[in-house]
Amino acid sequence: MDDRRIWRVAGLVFGTMLSSTLLIPAVRSYVALRHGGQESVMHAFMSVNMLGAIIGAPLLSAFADRTGRRRLLAVTLLYVDGLLLLACAAPLPSALVLGIRALQGAANVAGLSLLLSAVRGSGPGHGKAMGMAGAAIIVAVACGSPLGTLLLSWSPLAPLWVGGALQLVVATLALSVPMPTGSGASGNPFRLWQREPLLRLPTLWITAERFTVGCFVVSFALYAHRVLALSDAQTGLLYSWFLLPFALATYPMGRLAERLDRAFLVSAGTMTYGVMFLLLGVVGKEALPLVLALAGLASAAIYAPSMCFAASLAPEGSRATAMALVNAGGSLGMLLGTALAGIGSSLLLRLGHGPGEVYPLVFAGAGFVQLVVLLGSSRGLRRLSNMDEAERAQVL
Repeated sequence: MDDRRIWRVAGLVFGTMLSSTLLIPAVRSYVALRHGGQESVMHAFMSVNMLGAIIGAPLLSAFADRTGRRRLLAVTLLYVDGLLLLACAAPLPSALVLGIRALQGAANVAGLSLLLSAVRGSGPGHGKAMGMAGAAIIVAVACGSPLGTLLLSWSPLAPLWVGGALQLVVATLALSVPMPTGSGASGNPFRLWQREPLLRLPTLWITAERFTVGCFVVSFALYAHRVLALSDAQTGLLYSWFLLPFALATYPMGRLAERLDRAFLVSAGTMTYGVMFLLLGVVGKEALPLVLALAGLASAAIYAPSMCFAASLAPEGSRATAMALVNAGGSLGMLLGTALAGIGSSLLLRLGHGPGEVYPLVFAGAGFVQLVVLLGSSRGLRRLSNMDEAERAQVL
């Protein structure tokens, strides 16, 4: 795949992710303006979007693989995504907006998965392409919150307007992206796991990685405020110590995946990630930047090779389905991590445990999940390592 096509697809991936992440800092203000500030609507607005992605994206991507009309469906979904974002800004009943939001989540992640399938990131020598696409996703996530905050100074609806318009532009540009037209998928996304059982592993790794991020996002802000007595600005800086290494290292990790054993990268990344989260609530303020930076690097070491594995393990006619399953797994992990961290910490606080005990326990639980996933993946990692060695030998 030539560099210009890699950059073009990565740019579209960036725009697709940015259109959604712009909304994150605007949820409270948007719900206050349009839906009476109901907290239940705030939580549901984010949750139903992820549920739509979890359920709808694999089915839509499998349909694209089965019919072979990937570009047509990708462009259609991206246009639908943009129009639904714009519709959310209209003065509609809360129930209708939540329904629209669920459909938008399915269209967004399915469209993203079809764009990723155009990268053709399979086998050794293609880590560059998947690393670039993965980096585009993470950089968009890192940029979405500050840009969304800037747009809020204009209007609580501005992130929706800009996000919707941006996605319509992305959809128009996607008309020129070449995509394979052959069909070959069975139409059942989960049958792909039966035919290629090793595909379950990259889905599991990214699900677990996003679960850990879900446990971290809200709980760390509360920990920094209630336990460490840090200001919002100091807390934001600490988030940057995690997000920036994650964003900046994803592409280099994709390149490393061309030269090193990808299974080793995932193993080392998962081990480091788990240990850093075990330490997160234990170390002092001075050591937090180092712990968070190492966690960000480890997350990139999981993410980029996992994307490469998903693309290389999927049969040619089922790559969009494979990418959708991985992305849906990420959405599921984020949803579960956020929900379980919130429920667990609230329960422990009500039982009389102090914040200094509760939030470190949440972080330790997330780290423990990583180590359990690594242990449970050991046999599959050995198989993938042997496959990597054989593929690199063929290339050489």
